[in-house]
Amino acid sequence: MYFQWLKKIVAAAAFLMVANAQAGLITDVETVNKTVSFGASKSWTHNILDQGFVLGSAQTATLTIEFRDDKDPWYAPFETALVQIGLFDLQDGGLVLNPTVDWTGGLGLSSLVKLNADGTLFVQVTSVLGDFIIGKSTLSVVTKDAEVPEPGTMMLFGLGLLGLAAARRKTTV
Repeated sequence: MYFQWLKKIVAAAAFLMVANAQAGLITDVETVNKTVSFGASKSWTHNILDQGFVLGSAQTATLTIEFRDDKDPWYAPFETALVQIGLFDLQDGGLVLNPTVDWTGGLGLSSLVKLNADGTLFVQVTSVLGDFIIGKSTLSVVTKDAEVPEPGTMMLFGLGLLGLAAARRKTTV
């Protein structure tokens, strides 16, 4: 019987540790749905403040942009776009890519700092060659939503649970 209680206590402690260690995820979707012709640009801003974002809590972020070819499938392999995320520093954005395939990239330091400072992220896509359609732009931000308790705190909590189990065992015996 003592072993069964010990298993329950260990399971409860593990559950509490896992529950406290979870980070939050905020997702912002901007529906762009615009055609970008040769030499033109389309820009938009992601704002995650209206989804409960706490300034300074972003740990990492990923941006996904959906691209579709507009009408010339034979020309699609040659079409090229320039994606600018935040400042043009080649760290997070500034990439030349084929805009007929969805693009996903992680944010670099400068854009993550800007996101933590004001909760917004500027995105601009420019057609270098050809024309294409920009669908949705999805920003996924992992935040430090819950603080992870110190190991010493968890050890004291576990010892307290063991003490309660031992006290209960003494009263039932």
